[in-house]
Amino acid sequence: MEYIRIAKDSIDAEHICCAMSGKQALTKEEWLKRRFDEGLVFYRSAERGKCFIEYIPAENEWVPIQADGYLHINCLWIAGAMKGHGCSNDLLREYVRDAKERGRTGPCIQPDKKFLKLAGVQA
Repeated sequence: MEYIRIAKDSIDAEHICCAMSGKQALTKEEWLKRRFDEGLVFYRSAERGKCFIEYIPAENEWVPIQADGYLHINCLWIAGAMKGHGCSNDLLREYVRDAKERGRTGPCIQPDKKFLKLAGVQA
């Protein structure tokens, strides 16, 4: 599968493939635009609405966590039809690659750690 990284300068031309619609989606898009300067990454499948990962340096996170030096995953979403095709592994590999490139410590995510273990990511 092919993936794209949405950035501040490209978000207006892209679909953010979030489960929100209408005014919620517009609010989410505006929130993303403000967060890109803080290091937010929105990486998704080139095929619209199938899967994405969204993460940010933990010290810029909007939820109260203590994880300085980490990149915190806000959301990792895979559409039902795409489950079992390796998309989550692809997205997590890109996240780990980016974390290493930025000199970050490693994965920081709130969902089930069992999933990370199955993906081969040390939590």
